[in-house]
Amino acid sequence: MRKARSKQQFDALTRPWRDRLFGVALRQTQSREVAEDWTQEALLRAWRDFAQLTDQVAVYAWLLKILNRVVADDVRRNARRDQLAPMLTTGDAFLQEQACTSAGPFEQTVQTQSNEQFMKAVQALPDNFRQVVLLRDVEGLNYQEVGEVLDIAQGTVMSRLSRGRRLLASLLIRTESADGLAATSIHGGKPT
Repeated sequence: MRKARSKQQFDALTRPWRDRLFGVALRQTQSREVAEDWTQEALLRAWRDFAQLTDQVAVYAWLLKILNRVVADDVRRNARRDQLAPMLTTGDAFLQEQACTSAGPFEQTVQTQSNEQFMKAVQALPDNFRQVVLLRDVEGLNYQEVGEVLDIAQGTVMSRLSRGRRLLASLLIRTESADGLAATSIHGGKPT
């Protein structure tokens, strides 16, 4: 009887968050099947550790924290962390051209991209940057919540978010530049 009651409580607390949890997982992979597996594994781990949930108000953050561990475990298991994307530095020409009062490269570039282009670029980010960018900029969590979900300090969240945004802007700028060059060569030197 007690186990049935716990199952009902677990379902009542997690059901409202399952679709959002799947959305977070899906944004971290290009495979719907992998996202489903990650979500299912996160919910299984949550059920296993349900007795450890002390703050029933923070269920979504708790589920995100578990999902983050599932993703990290799977990524390590499949050895996908081999490559790191190049970092932009303050010496890069594009960043130097930006006036202090204008929108930064991240904001300018994101505004010109489709959701598909944006998510493709997010997928190309190294895991530790991708997770912070997704949780902060897509999911809207504050720095403290992101830190709790990822088990990192708030300063680390801010650092990774800054570097992740720069990497994302760089990827989007390169995509935009490559698309512009392709359009110019296709139409006889005239941009479309």
